[in-house]
Amino acid sequence: MRFPTSVTVLLLIFLLSALNPCLSHAGSGEADRLYSLGREQVAAGNYRQAGQSFEQAVVENPLHGEALLQLASIDSRNILTYEKAEDILLSMPEVAGKIGGKGRDDLLFRAGVSLGKLYVKSGRSAQAVSLLRNVIASAPSGAPLDEAYATIGLADYYERLYDDAIFEMRKAIKINPNNVIVKFNLKTIRSRLEHFQAGKLFSRLGDRRRAVVEYRKAIDLDPRFIEARHRLGVELYLAGNAQEALKELRRASLITAEYRKAYEIRYAEGLALLRLGRTGEAMGRFERTVQARPAFAPAHNELGKILVERKEYDAAIDHFVKAIGSDPKAEYARGLQIAMSRKAKAGETPK
Repeated sequence: MRFPTSVTVLLLIFLLSALNPCLSHAGSGEADRLYSLGREQVAAGNYRQAGQSFEQAVVENPLHGEALLQLASIDSRNILTYEKAEDILLSMPEVAGKIGGKGRDDLLFRAGVSLGKLYVKSGRSAQAVSLLRNVIASAPSGAPLDEAYATIGLADYYERLYDDAIFEMRKAIKINPNNVIVKFNLKTIRSRLEHFQAGKLFSRLGDRRRAVVEYRKAIDLDPRFIEARHRLGVELYLAGNAQEALKELRRASLITAEYRKAYEIRYAEGLALLRLGRTGEAMGRFERTVQARPAFAPAHNELGKILVERKEYDAAIDHFVKAIGSDPKAEYARGLQIAMSRKAKAGETPK
């Protein structure tokens, strides 16, 4: 299956087409008739015949945007024709530009949402979310944004980002309280999240044992539930079980490299490794953390403490300064004072 080079390129195509409208192309009466026939066949569940009708409509009028959207929808139903559907949707900016008029922006919006849905179905969730965010930002007045938010929610759901999925689907329902499909999906997610939410509650209450039990139940329901594994690892670490914590955190990190809190997993791994006396490995995790998130103060602080013990005072001071710059906690300031004091005692002058 072919993948577009980047969402940015796709968005440039959309924008350039929108900025360069050409004269509209009047669709023939025969194309309209075939399009109407295709819609009747879709309503009757005859998708193969509908696809043929839409194809014939496009032959009669290559700029029949509605027929093209319907044809892409038909092709999106079968994994074997995903690429064909994608090609049609990627051609829609050019079609919309030639049509011009008020319908152009609406056609671009619906094509963008359809392409986002296709990306979700084909497992390209990150591309889907990036595209749909831009589609929402450029949506014409009155566009059905609930469909776009619902699709983002679905992408988050498939990535096991359940809290994010709930947030997006709530936005969809707020826009359109009658969206039955979103309501059903939201209910399903909430049911699946029951043990996960219980784990978070027990964690806030300081009941580590029960939090661990609930997170494990959530993982039993969905072994790829990355946030549950992440939180379980942290909970095990806080409960004093660094070895088990490290095991769960590593399992979490292997699920997907796209997890938005991957840097937090690496940081937690570093803490567990430190507790196990594996300082060199811990330092590697903290360094990877600040590479991914240069302003993540806790990791800079841990690096500073390790470097002080290694008598690498300049490097330690640098990390403490970065930690304080991101989050001026007293703990980080004390670390900086210790590093500067030890450097002075070693006969060096702080820079």
